[in-house]
Amino acid sequence: MSNATQPDSPISVLICDDEELLVKSCGQILSSEGYTILTEGRGRAALETVRRHRPDIVLTDLNLPDIDGLALLKEIKKLAPETLVVMITGFATVDSSVEAIRAGAYDYIPKPFTATQLRILIGRAGQQVQLVRDNAHLRDQLKKHYSFENIIGTSESIQKVFSVVSRVAPTDANVFISGESGTGKELIARALHANSRRNGRPFMAINCAALPDHLLESELFGHEKGAFTGADNLKRGLLEVASGGSFFMDEVSEMSMDLQAKLLRVIQERRIRRVGGEVEIPIDVRWISATNRDPEQAVRDGVLRQDLLYRLNVVPVKLPPLRQRREDIPTLAQHFLRRYAQEYDRGNLRFAPDAMRLMVEYAWPGNVRELQNLMERIVSLCLPDQEIHAEDMPEELSAIPTNGRQAVAYSADLPFHDAKNDAITVFEKEYLRDLLKRHNGNISQAARTAGIDRKTIHRMLTKYELEGRDVSW
Repeated sequence: MSNATQPDSPISVLICDDEELLVKSCGQILSSEGYTILTEGRGRAALETVRRHRPDIVLTDLNLPDIDGLALLKEIKKLAPETLVVMITGFATVDSSVEAIRAGAYDYIPKPFTATQLRILIGRAGQQVQLVRDNAHLRDQLKKHYSFENIIGTSESIQKVFSVVSRVAPTDANVFISGESGTGKELIARALHANSRRNGRPFMAINCAALPDHLLESELFGHEKGAFTGADNLKRGLLEVASGGSFFMDEVSEMSMDLQAKLLRVIQERRIRRVGGEVEIPIDVRWISATNRDPEQAVRDGVLRQDLLYRLNVVPVKLPPLRQRREDIPTLAQHFLRRYAQEYDRGNLRFAPDAMRLMVEYAWPGNVRELQNLMERIVSLCLPDQEIHAEDMPEELSAIPTNGRQAVAYSADLPFHDAKNDAITVFEKEYLRDLLKRHNGNISQAARTAGIDRKTIHRMLTKYELEGRDVSW
């Protein structure tokens, strides 16, 4: 059995001793404790069992008829370093015990021993196995579910993004990422590449809005010497350099329609021709594109070719704005606070509840990028060991109406239904807070006052991660 199993899998113990009665009795004792038991009477057979099953713990006699116990221990540690080995010593001499520990044994138990002594010793070893399992599982879960580079969050909306990205990353399918500025489109693009089969090849990125057309074309396709004034040398384009890897085009809808037509041909033919050149050069890239516009609206507005969108938008990924995943704001704020506290040597910084409440209620028009910028600014102005309060926050976060409640957050740049959903979310959360405060967290009384079912209150509490007894945040 491998230690790569789930953390709640039974812990396996291999018992090796030539005394059949001892093996049987130890097996019964440990089996009653919930361990999975394997048994062998010879050292070489035990080694083969370790090779095939990778037990978590080996309980073996120091004196075996076919192989020296210390030699067996050393072979086990070579074959399965993660396996814990407990030595049974027939005579508890200091020398033999110390030698076993030095050779890599977890511990030893002298004969004769009681059932209680055996349970305690194997119990300690089992706790060590479980700790290693839990740590490995946590690292795997954090990597798989909660973080793609700096994209962090446990909200339902960002988890849906993680799910799509983790499934599509190993394929060569083209991905089109949409989302407001600052939501982390390039980080998702890099995560796609890092988790793909192309991760050992180049990842090249370009912002299509940052260059005029003639320079953008040269950057994409390269140019031959003398192709235009100033082209003194041959230059390979980014697409040529990226061949075999991934190519990320940010703000693709800002590219001119003429250049979009050329790009469409490249995607279809998988060949480029340098500016001023005649030879077609084959390329092999995985296309990842992004825009801060709604892609379909960009087509309707005439700034994005529909046929190009069809080619690029094989798998759409829509990143939610930060105001639509407010439950992630505390996690993100703490993440950036720790990062910059370490960078600027500001130890033990922490947020007071009033400061965190301001951040959760703020609309964050610049999204995660704005939050990251704010955290760096705050940390740079803090002293070590400081608790950060609302008065330490920038004025734009605390600019609330005179009634003490933040105005409903929405953006006129959003489609009507998206803006309406934002407003409803803020209303529901504030209404629920006030309702529960009024009734001291009593859900039944709150439901009667609101004229809704208790189950509805519970669903809203779960949705907004509030508790009936704790409604101040």
